[in-house]
Amino acid sequence: MPKLFITTLCFFILISCQQEQKPVLTTTSSTQHKAPTLLKDAYNVGFLVMDGTFNTELTAPFDIFQHTRFRESVKPMNTFTVAQSKNIITTFEGLRLQPDYDFTNAPRIDILVIPSAEHHLDSDLENTEVINWIKQTGSAATYITSHCDGAFMLAQAGLLDHVVSTTFLVTSIK
Repeated sequence: MPKLFITTLCFFILISCQQEQKPVLTTTSSTQHKAPTLLKDAYNVGFLVMDGTFNTELTAPFDIFQHTRFRESVKPMNTFTVAQSKNIITTFEGLRLQPDYDFTNAPRIDILVIPSAEHHLDSDLENTEVINWIKQTGSAATYITSHCDGAFMLAQAGLLDHVVSTTFLVTSIK
């Protein structure tokens, strides 16, 4: 009896391993992505996002700036994401995000935030459209900030020339 049970169990396990696993397909409605509502008399805080952005480098400062809306003693801040295009970006950890704006339709940015991303030390530094947008937007912003290797994007755009700044130690840039 135990041999029959074990044989049957092994048979079913073997069969289940042989079955082709089909990917789960999901569909979404075709609703249009709506940009956030911007408060008047608030700072506009724009976060540059691109494929490879690190989740916490985006979400932690986004959370801090966004929570100013709940503080009476601080000028509120409108937080939103900006990307080179409105296409969905995928963070380094696999989170998929729909940018609120692209370079052509972003509102005035008072505080430009450059979170770090996977290729900020190599190929992103060669993306002239992104670097030019950072230079133009950062020059017009009241404040600019970066997180970790986002500083190299600011430096490439010339926004750190003659400015004391700090980030982590890097041995080489590709």
